Amino acid sequence: MTFDVTGNLYGTTFADGPYGQGDVFRLSPANGRWTYTSLHDFTGGDDGAMPDGAVVLDSAGNIYGTTENGGHQFGNGVAWEIAP
Repeated sequence: MTFDVTGNLYGTTFADGPYGQGDVFRLSPANGRWTYTSLHDFTGGDDGAMPDGAVVLDSAGNIYGTTENGGHQFGNGVAWEIAP
């Protein structure tokens, strides 16, 4: 998981979400509590499945990571990007 400059925390789950293939989420601090926002639910198709490894942010706010499974051609995972 990683923080952005405003204190939001970004991470993934390995086999959660509505498809059971993992998801990308943001936790935002507000009034002493965290607000959960789902950013992407992996389906196991071309978007990949079971994210693993680090979540990386760039200076433009793009979020990057990889999955262990899924993907179009061989099913061996994908590199993904979520743009703000």
